[in-house]
Amino acid sequence: MPDEPIGDPVLDALWGRVLEGWSDDARHAMLIEHALRTQALPEVAGRYRALLGDPEKGAVAKKKLDAVVVAATQMLFATRTPRPGRVPLPITATALAVCALLLGWLFLALYGRR
Repeated sequence: MPDEPIGDPVLDALWGRVLEGWSDDARHAMLIEHALRTQALPEVAGRYRALLGDPEKGAVAKKKLDAVVVAATQMLFATRTPRPGRVPLPITATALAVCALLLGWLFLALYGRR
């Protein structure tokens, strides 16, 4: 019999506090912040998604699910690899000068002293 993974007790406690004070935005914010730090955004999104059909909690659940999506998107943008930038002009000019010097040296070596 495989062992069941133990959930995050802090997440469970925060979710319980959210359910107790559903209209308190600070409780929702603490839950989403904890989920962001512990990379548990999918778990929190699932919990909010389960309440979308609830007539009393559905509107707030939809709003908070959107907040979870925004937090996940920001996390992805923060961890993406930046695009490589342009090579600075002094480095390009130095490389061209070295190539010209080497080509001149090769030209002198081949045709210079005959």
